[in-house]
Amino acid sequence: MDLSWPFTGFAPPIHASPAFNSAHAGHEVKLRFGLGGDRGLDIFAAGSPSSTQVSCTTGAEIGSATPLSPTDFDLRYQAGPDRYTLRWHTSKAWAGTCRKLSLQLMDGSTHVALFSFR
Repeated sequence: MDLSWPFTGFAPPIHASPAFNSAHAGHEVKLRFGLGGDRGLDIFAAGSPSSTQVSCTTGAEIGSATPLSPTDFDLRYQAGPDRYTLRWHTSKAWAGTCRKLSLQLMDGSTHVALFSFR
């Protein structure tokens, strides 16, 4: 059985790695993407989504990935535009730092976006 989902995203204004996306620390970041239809809301592998601090110049990881708690994000699916929207609640403490948000899906694929927080 082929479990590969056709990932389309991230939709503007968010760009996939290696580009850094500018964001306000402590504000919500919206990431929109498609998976070729409604896959339900249980689309993430164990420990995903996760966030890792990275170097703002090289993108190299600083420390280990931290899985987001259920209160750190909200996931919804919209049938009309056939897209998922992940609302990521960021921390004010991240101001002046950069982070990598990793989405590991149940199909085994991983999708990454980098953020520079101000």
